[in-house]
Amino acid sequence: MLRQSQDESGERQITPGGAEYNVACALANLGTSVKWVTSLPVDESADLITLPAIESGVQLTIIASEHPVGEYEVVKEDKTVSYNRANSAFSNLKSGDIEWRQEISGARWLVTSGITPLLGEGPKANWATSMTFAELDGTLVALDLNHRPALGTFEELWNEVEPRLRQVHLLVLSPENLLTLTGQSSPEMLVALRAKWNIPYLACTWKEELHGVQVRWSAVAHSRGISTTREKSVSHTPVEPLGGGDAWLAGFINGLLEGLNPNDCCRRGDVLAALTQQTFGDLGNVEREELSRWESIEGAVDLLQDG
Repeated sequence: MLRQSQDESGERQITPGGAEYNVACALANLGTSVKWVTSLPVDESADLITLPAIESGVQLTIIASEHPVGEYEVVKEDKTVSYNRANSAFSNLKSGDIEWRQEISGARWLVTSGITPLLGEGPKANWATSMTFAELDGTLVALDLNHRPALGTFEELWNEVEPRLRQVHLLVLSPENLLTLTGQSSPEMLVALRAKWNIPYLACTWKEELHGVQVRWSAVAHSRGISTTREKSVSHTPVEPLGGGDAWLAGFINGLLEGLNPNDCCRRGDVLAALTQQTFGDLGNVEREELSRWESIEGAVDLLQDG
């Protein structure tokens, strides 16, 4: 998608962004082999999206469309985001437009979100098909629930997601999602839900604001219990309200790919998310060297003071 927003100098900028796109670019910047599959028109608006991805090292599969790119606008003053994707190229995808078995062949992870199934029957069919072939071929599925009220109610989304939980290996919830599902938003609730759904990894991220400083930490329930970075949080002053959750997911998956334990995967996600939000736009373009430098700090990290 293309987003419109004002940078720190007040200039209006058009930059690319979107859940799976952000994850793909973040992983590619860390040296992970990544493919992004989507639908875009054949025009200059698509170039604004594809060129940054190519520069990051992302492989692309693009289904050509006569429909426009989806758009969203960020209003920083009141921290709101408005979306315009009802007639976008991706929303107009039809069942069978993407050869999912071919696209995910040999992939270790398939990353998707709860945004897709609420975009229409075509996107929902492609979303379901991708996870079905992932299950058949042994590809692990990471699903960020990422509920967007403008697309539908939580109940509508959950009715699509719950029957497919057996296909999911990593499910990421927000504190709001956790509260809706359990009546509480504490890390301990992740343990009970993981056991109920039999998901290998069930994660949640928290952001706490104090005097303009954001403190970020996360937790993940797994087969050996629960891991949390609450005592090793990351503090920073974000210049960007978006992109942090996608960066966290990229960092966590990158950690799993490298064989890190769940706690260190959370730590990597926290640091990558904070670094990403230190720069304008959804994409932080954080590279391995910078990430490793901050990860090496023991205990809590303050991006404004540590070095």
